[in-house]
Order: sequence, then structure tokens, then C-alpha cells
Amino acid sequence: MQLARISTLLACVTVWSSGALAMSKAPEAPSQPQASGYTGDVNSMAQQCFSVQSPENGNYLKRFNKGGAIDNGLGYHFENTAKSSATKFFMKPTSFGKFLLTDVDGRYFASHLPAEISAGRYAGEFAEWTINKQANDRFSLHGTALNMTVRHNTNDGGMYFFDLLNPFNFNSENSFKLIPAQGCKDFPEITTNVSGDKQALKGDANLPVRGFIDPHTHITSYEFMGGKFMAGDPFHRWGVESALNDSQDLHGPNGSLDLIGNLYTFEDPNNRYDTRGWPDFPWWPNHYQMSHSGYYYKWIERAYLGGLRMMVTDLVENKVLCNIQKTINPASWVNPNSCNTMDSIRLQAKRMNEMQAYIDAQSGGPGKGWFRIVDNPTQARQVIADGKMAVLMGVEASETFNCGGKDTCTRATIDAQLDELYHLGIRTIYPTHKFNNQFGGSQAESGLMNLGNWLSTGHFFDTMECGHDTKGRHFDSGFPLIGELPVFKQILDAANLNPVYDEAIEHCNEDGLSELGVYLVNRLIDKNMLIELDHLSNKSATQTMDIVEARNYSGVITSHSWMSEGKNSEVHKNTRRLIEAGGFATPMNRDANNVEDRISRYLDIVEQTPYLDGVSFATDMSGLAGQPGPRSDASINPLEYPFTTEFGMVVNKQQSGNRSFELNQDGIAHYGMVADHLQDIRENASNRVYEAIMNSTEAYLQMWERAESNTNSAHFNPVAD
Repeated sequence: MQLARISTLLACVTVWSSGALAMSKAPEAPSQPQASGYTGDVNSMAQQCFSVQSPENGNYLKRFNKGGAIDNGLGYHFENTAKSSATKFFMKPTSFGKFLLTDVDGRYFASHLPAEISAGRYAGEFAEWTINKQANDRFSLHGTALNMTVRHNTNDGGMYFFDLLNPFNFNSENSFKLIPAQGCKDFPEITTNVSGDKQALKGDANLPVRGFIDPHTHITSYEFMGGKFMAGDPFHRWGVESALNDSQDLHGPNGSLDLIGNLYTFEDPNNRYDTRGWPDFPWWPNHYQMSHSGYYYKWIERAYLGGLRMMVTDLVENKVLCNIQKTINPASWVNPNSCNTMDSIRLQAKRMNEMQAYIDAQSGGPGKGWFRIVDNPTQARQVIADGKMAVLMGVEASETFNCGGKDTCTRATIDAQLDELYHLGIRTIYPTHKFNNQFGGSQAESGLMNLGNWLSTGHFFDTMECGHDTKGRHFDSGFPLIGELPVFKQILDAANLNPVYDEAIEHCNEDGLSELGVYLVNRLIDKNMLIELDHLSNKSATQTMDIVEARNYSGVITSHSWMSEGKNSEVHKNTRRLIEAGGFATPMNRDANNVEDRISRYLDIVEQTPYLDGVSFATDMSGLAGQPGPRSDASINPLEYPFTTEFGMVVNKQQSGNRSFELNQDGIAHYGMVADHLQDIRENASNRVYEAIMNSTEAYLQMWERAESNTNSAHFNPVAD
């Protein structure tokens, strides 16, 4: 037995020795002339085409049939072949310095085994490579999945992470020349379908900004409600196929588990739809659904190219809806995000910075992308003057600072977390949203929202008849949804869980700001942050405006028509007070035939003030809000494609994979259609309204600058005895 082991060992040594000796032979003479290699920055390889050449022998990397079961037996090795016959790779960034390399057949330079390179079929860690510059024209490739660097054995052309027959890497190299090439196949991607000179988007930071602002968006809503409600990501490391894939994993077969989305959109939990995404998109995105994100980054880019200069994106969470989603949808039972509001806000702020970095990587490196997060108006002006889009982060949550109705908050905890949000770059905050909290009363709603208030606070909305100048809502008695059903009514009556409301009157929330709410509003002013009055109860809004006026502060906003209206649906006096204080007012969006009146009712008041005539429209996309569909007269007066914006950009119908979108048929199905909508307003609304929209970014920045310059430090308390 011992003799047999020795014989086997000697045989192995003989095999290894013969291999090592073979590898130690002098390399062959160069077989191909050395081409001029790329010498630039690694990040600048983004979206470029390259072939790969050996610096040692001039051979080129080429795909070949190596046999075996992995990746249909296809792999890559170096051959003595002409440059024109070399495999050409498209460089798709996944982040800074990291790339997917795809050939003309869409195969990935990849490894699914520890030893050899194959022609992979899917994006993922086994196809992701960190490219490092080793010398002026030499680059190495380090694999993410196996955490190893690729080598080339120059005597046999093979590419390995390690070679058992050549453990000391005789006659091998681990850096290569990247040769600029033509003829690559682009990585699959959504297109903006906008052409023109982007230099026309640049300006002077010292001059007024021309272009519109969307003051209410939710780019990161794909991470709220446990991250298992909103299908579709605005970006993904592995590209559009992963970002906008079939939503069946979240929503179940035919959308059968999309209970909240089906209830909100169709009032029918049994609604069914086609969940397929990229590349066919047979049903979503569309203008009425609420459970699929419309913010893929190429769609946003189309809006920016069409005239959007600034977005305010609100990090959003609702603990009650999050916990409901985690209970009723099995997709949420595995690895959901936290329903803790502050944890969710932190995660979403992180995602925003990751999105900026991803877009930068697509554009060639840090700071080169068109999507720029800003935290002050001077920075915003410079970004816009550079021809890029400014993005401001806010928070719209029912339990900001984890100060829900059942939570315990103090001035000290509020200050600490307010400082944290400020450090994250957040500059706008809603004191309340949907439900009452420790800061005060919210807009009271019957039905599902009343149930949510009970779940959040332990009690239903306490209401009173609205004042003579305020329009309210009618309330149904009984436990929401089931309180009047036989048997349930008796049980709930006995448990004192069937609230009784006067169903003949219009109800308003009787709760206003709490002492903590007064403190928060004053602290927001101290920090020159912006206060969103939408979703506050009318009483809370009145008291907030009392503080704002006492401190001569302009940093107040109604961004999407969620302040109380006047009794006859006219602009409420609190909204008028906001505008007259120098705040910013913008209505919820409608199609081009109907947005005119919505903007005009605010513009009528703004024109009576010393402030700039700027009013925009707010989409609230992917914030549980539907979008405008086609104009009612689109069939006889369609928006014609292509059209040319006032900046000279030529806009064609938007193409997403195999599906084409146009405003006349699809309305604002995704955020890219905002560009089409702006042109539709330009052609069908009054010039007065169009000009107000194109002045809106400047008006917002001027409001923000007034807020930043405020030095009034005297706290005011309108609820003190």
C-alpha cells in the first residue's frame, strides 16, 4: 500500500514537472503586430468598445468552443488572429471601475468555475470585473465572485485564475492591452429617444434658471413598505433586465398578490394583470397603476432632456401599510426591509447616493453624470448651469423621527434625528402624513385611512364640523370597511370600536399642532429647512402659518394639492397665506387640457405678490397616485412626433425594449413621458401657464434662498395657553 502511494506521488510529480518544463520554454515570437492600446482612465471606458491583446505575443482574445457543459461549451482564449477577427467587448459599468463585458452575441466574459473563463449567459457577480490600470497601456481584470485576477498562459493561449499544471505562472501574464474597436453590440438598455446638442441645456449660474421643477416625486418608493410592494428599480447593477424584470416575484401570478395595489388602483383585490416587464412591458408601466415604479433612470433622463431642471424626491414610509404588506403578501415574508421609519429613510437616502454613483459610472466617472444631488440653492444653480439636473431630498412619512402616535419622542430625540437627516442632505420635511402623530393632526380621511389612523395611534380620527371657509370630507360611521356588517357590528359595538360620525356634515380633524409639533416647526426654521404643509390638518396648517408669519419665513411649500380647500373648492386662506409669505405652491398634475385651471388658481395669487410668477405641476408618481392619461381630444388633436423643445432637443416616441410609448395613447405611463407632457402643455395651454411652469425652478430656488437667508431666531408658540 505504501509503495503504491509513493508510485502515485512520483507519477503526479512527473506530470507536473513536464508541464512546468513546457511552461518554462521561451515564449513564441510575437504573432500579431502590437496595436495602439487605450491609455486613458478606467472609468472613461464606459459604453466603449474594445478588443483585448496580449502584450507578450500580440495574440487577440477570441471566443471559441472549448467543449463541456458550462455555458454551452463556449469560452475565450488568445489566438493568433487578425485584429479584425478578435472578439469585441462592450464595456457596461456596474459601478466605478467595475464592468460587464459583452460580445456581439450578448455573451458575457465570465467564469463559473475557479479555473477557466467562459462565455456566460447572464449578468451577475460571475460576469463582473474590476479593471485596474497597471501601466500606461496595461490593465488587469479581477473577478468579483471568486476574488481573483485573470492570467494568460502565453504558450497555450488559455485564460485562468490559476493553472494546476503551472502553479508558478511560468510564461504567463496578468495584464493586457485594451484596443479601441468598432462593431460592438450595445448592452441592452432603454433609450431616451432624444437628440440634440446638450450644450444648449447649460447656462449661467448668475442668471435666472429656465425650466421646470417637479416638487413632489418618489424615486426611492421601491424600497418602502418593506421593499416588497413597488416593483421595478430606478437602476440595477446588472442592468435594465434586472431593474425592470417580471413583477411576478413580488405580485404573484397575474398580480394576484398585489392586494394593496389592486385595492388602491382598482378597488378590487381580485384584479389581475400581466406582470411581465422588460423587454415587452405588455401592461405596465401605465398611467393608472400604483404598484410599479415609473422612475427608471433613463426615463428620468428623458424628462431632464425635455426641460426638467430640478426634482424634489421625498423619501417615503408608512409603518402601518408596511406592516400590512408584510402580513398579507408572502413575498414580504422573506428578507423584507425594516418597517422602522428612520431605518427606511436611511436606506432610501443611501439608495439615492448609489443611484447618483451608478449614473456617474455610466457617464464616465465620479461627477460626470447628469443626475446631481444638492443640499443648497447655490449648489443647485451651479449644477443646472452645468447642464445637469438638480435633485433635492425630502421626507414624507407618517412617523418621521419614529414619532408615531404610539411612540415616545422628546425634544432631544427630535434634535438628534433632525441633525441626522440634515447631515444626509435632506432639506424638506412633512410634519404629518396620512395619520396623526406626535407632532399633531393630519388631514382626516374616512375609510381605509381612518383604519390606518386607528392602527397607528390606537384611536380613530376625532373630527369636528369644518369652519365656514373650509371644505372637509364626509365620514362613515362604524369600524372602517366592516363596522356595519351583520354580526361584526354587534361585536365591534360591544368592544366600543364602532365610531359614530354625523354623516350629514363635512368633517375636519379637530387636532392641531402639539407642543412637540410647534417645537419641530420652529427648529426647521432655525435650520433654514423647508416645511411642507400638505397633509397637515387645517388646524395644524393654520398654526404652522402663524409661526411662519411671526418669524417672517418663506420656506413653506404646498407641492401636490394636499392642503385644505375653501368651502366652494376655491384656494383656501392658508394656501393664500403661504403664497403671500413667499412660499412655493404647485398643484397635482392633470393633462394639458385640465392643468391650466389648476395652475392658474395659484398663479392668480402669486401675480399679486412681489415674488416671481412661477408655478409648476407635481407628479407624485409611484407615491400611490395615478397619472394623467391622454387628453380627451388626443385622437383629433394629437401631440405630433417628433417635436422640438424650446431648447432645441428633438424628441421622438419613447422606446422601452419592444414597446413604444406615446402621450396620445399612453398618457404619462412612466416618468419619461413628462417630457412629452410639457410639450403638450406648451402647445395646448396658455402661454401664461407655460411661462409659469418654465419659471418654476427659479421661483423654487428664490424661495429656498429666502429661507436660507432668514436669521429670525425667536421661537413662536401659537398653542401656548
